[in-house]
Amino acid sequence: MLHTRVSEQLSDDIRRFAEDLRVPASNLVRNVLEEVFTMVDSVSDDVGDLFDDLVDEAEGVRDRVRNQAASRKRSASRSSSMSRQRRRRSRYADDDDVETEFREDEARERGAARSNPRAGAAAADSAEAADASAAGEAADAAGKADETKPRAAELFPEILGWQPLVLNRDFECGRCSRALAAGESAFLGLGEGGLTQTALCGRCAGHR
Repeated sequence: MLHTRVSEQLSDDIRRFAEDLRVPASNLVRNVLEEVFTMVDSVSDDVGDLFDDLVDEAEGVRDRVRNQAASRKRSASRSSSMSRQRRRRSRYADDDDVETEFREDEARERGAARSNPRAGAAAADSAEAADASAAGEAADAAGKADETKPRAAELFPEILGWQPLVLNRDFECGRCSRALAAGESAFLGLGEGGLTQTALCGRCAGHR
């Protein structure tokens, strides 16, 4: 026996519907409840099966997406590896071509020297003479340029003397602006307060 409290309108509707069907109101309520629970069980079973099908389909889609991503990654890796191999082969081929050309040039020069040793010696002497002439002209030009510039004493009147030293870093001559590399000899200016940041090359230090 189930007892429940319902509204007056619902109670009147149940009695009127039971009279139309010519069944007791209690039987009508019992039959209605049985039908409702039967339908709920059926719907619940169908929803459970549908949910299981959806889960299986989602897992299948996930597996397919993962397989496709892994396949694309392997394909990209193979393509990158093949590209690196092609570049490596191309670089080695270029190096081989350069080395082959260099050896061919050396062979031609040796063949020319053996076929005409006097010409080879003359060419060497001519090259040495040209280098010596260029060095002499450069020295003359530098000397003339030095003569036109003011003397070190005029440029740096505050310097008392020049201290010889070996440079530990690259520097620049304060008179001719020639670059002085580390390890070269230079002359550092000495003032009343001690050593200064002014340095001269040997040639400019001689133009006192």
